[in-house]
Amino acid sequence: MRSLFVTLVVAAAFTGCNTVSGMKEDTHQASVYTYEKKEEYQRDLSAQMREMDTKIAELKVKASKASDSTKAEFNRNMASLEKEKAVLAEKMEAVKTSTASSWNSVKAGTDSAMESVKKAYEKAKASLP
Repeated sequence: MRSLFVTLVVAAAFTGCNTVSGMKEDTHQASVYTYEKKEEYQRDLSAQMREMDTKIAELKVKASKASDSTKAEFNRNMASLEKEKAVLAEKMEAVKTSTASSWNSVKAGTDSAMESVKKAYEKAKASLP
C-alpha cells in the first residue's frame, strides 16, 4: 500500500513538471508566432494610417467651409490629433526594432497609441457640423 502511494506521488510530481514545462513551451511558441507576424502587423498599421490620413484630409476640407468658431475648435482638436499621431509614429518605429522578448509589450503600446489616434480623430470629426 505504501509503495502504491509513493508511486502515485512520484507520478504526480513528474506530471506537474511536464505540465509546467509544456506551458512554458506553449507560451514561447505563441510569442514566436506573434513575433513572426510582425511584418504583417506593420503593413496593417501602415494601411490604417494611410486610411486615417485620407479621412483627416476630408475633415480639413469640411472644416475649411465651417464658421470661425468651429474652425478654432477643430484646429485645437487637430493639434491634439497630430500629437497622438506623433506618438503612434514613435511606437511604429519601435515595432521595427522590437525583439521577440519585447514584442508583446511593444505591440500593446502601439495598439494603445492607435486607439488614441482613433479617439482624437473622432473628437475632431465631432467638432464639425
